[in-house]
Amino acid sequence: MSETESAAGGQQPATDRDNLDRLLRIFNGGTGVSMGTPVKLAQHGRRKVTINDPTPPPTTRLPQRVKTFYMDPTMDMSSRREEKPSWNHYTIIIPNLTTKSARARSMIGGTPITKETAIALRKITVGSTVHSFSRDWRKAALVFQDESTKYPWGLQTHRNGARAFILCFQAYLMKHLLFGKNYISSFATRNALKPSDFERRKALSSAICEILWQAGSQTRCCLCLQQDTAFFDTDYTYRLDGVTEKINLYDFKKYSDLEMFVKRHLSHFEHENSNGCILLLYSVILSRTIPKIFEDLGVVEHQDRFKFLSDNEECLPGLMNLVITGRATQFYHNGNIIYDRDGNLLPQPLKGMRERSNVGLLFWDKKEDDDERTEIGSMLKTPKSPIWLTLLNGQWGLLFSNNLDLVSDWRVEHHFDLYYYTGLIQNTYAIITIETLRVAKTETPRNPEENWGHTRFTRRFRVKTAVARKREQEKIPPLEQAILSKWYGANVDWNGIYPFV
Repeated sequence: MSETESAAGGQQPATDRDNLDRLLRIFNGGTGVSMGTPVKLAQHGRRKVTINDPTPPPTTRLPQRVKTFYMDPTMDMSSRREEKPSWNHYTIIIPNLTTKSARARSMIGGTPITKETAIALRKITVGSTVHSFSRDWRKAALVFQDESTKYPWGLQTHRNGARAFILCFQAYLMKHLLFGKNYISSFATRNALKPSDFERRKALSSAICEILWQAGSQTRCCLCLQQDTAFFDTDYTYRLDGVTEKINLYDFKKYSDLEMFVKRHLSHFEHENSNGCILLLYSVILSRTIPKIFEDLGVVEHQDRFKFLSDNEECLPGLMNLVITGRATQFYHNGNIIYDRDGNLLPQPLKGMRERSNVGLLFWDKKEDDDERTEIGSMLKTPKSPIWLTLLNGQWGLLFSNNLDLVSDWRVEHHFDLYYYTGLIQNTYAIITIETLRVAKTETPRNPEENWGHTRFTRRFRVKTAVARKREQEKIPPLEQAILSKWYGANVDWNGIYPFV
């Protein structure tokens, strides 16, 4: 009897325990069989089974092929070694390992990073495979403030380039903390600013999942975790940085699997010196994929010259828009601009916002001229949630309200409070009252030189001379200028706090 005939009949089928032991031996390195490749059946006179398929995998948008990772909510790998589960009820994750790293072989699932992917990530972030992240970026992580402060929901930031990146996750954290419940009431939103440690960590994990899933077009995403050893050898084309070459990639196609995985591994992003922000930066980039990023940016030629971080490691608009909206556009205006100010056709359209974002943006820079100010479109000025990132003279902050109707009901805009948060050690937090109702004029005599008249919102008219206009604008704090770009003519009350920004 031939091998094919004996395989077709005569032998007893393997039991569930035999299949489980065989898979565990393969996982522990007992054989060289790769279970990540599909089984191929070929018919050439006889029936032949081929386990290792020599056909190369189809090309994907990622620089390397990453296996999809599925979470099992019931059991982990250690419990399956001891018990005898039914093969029909449980699924064991067998990674397609291409390295002999002991740490990698101890991991369940995931795909070790390749040298090509590491080079692409280094070039699109810092612009070179020789230079790497500074000490500030390596120390940056999503660390909460102490629970005894007035802002236990806040993340700690420092005056460095990672501050803007952390505040993006802070914005989505506030979105889930304030408006993430099924039933929203005024009592619940007031108590949301006093969360427990469980509630704020749950909101943080939801914020990470939403940002990554949004970058992956709501269909897939990629998450990066750091291991102990490097996954490839280096040469003159790549210089070790201690982070990128140690990354394990996890690709998800189900949002529920992503949520469960992030909750279990949230500690990778919460501690200082854990490279948490660098791992999340790489995760957002790989979730969007590098070809799509260049498509969003409109960069066709000299793609190797583009990078997300400036020479001072500050976050550029392309990276901020990628985290906020899921698309790496370089501009903040609405739609696409195809003509310049003179009416001439641009060689390439300037891509802007396509739809209302979940988190908005307010901008003010005193160095810009009135005729050449950065345009912020209504898609960012009026987001779906009353949460705005603020960029004031190069300093990032967060402005939010606990009233969801502020962006949908114009009557709520008559009188409301805004919370401003920076995350710094000093000048961290302030509550600002905004008033846009008609206010009765006072009869207090004023200096004739300053009596230029008032609007119905008690704001003075703009003077005609450029010198007087410049003096008048210098008296208004930058945060008020950004608020006035959204609510023109509003009266801003700092409630007894000196305007520190």
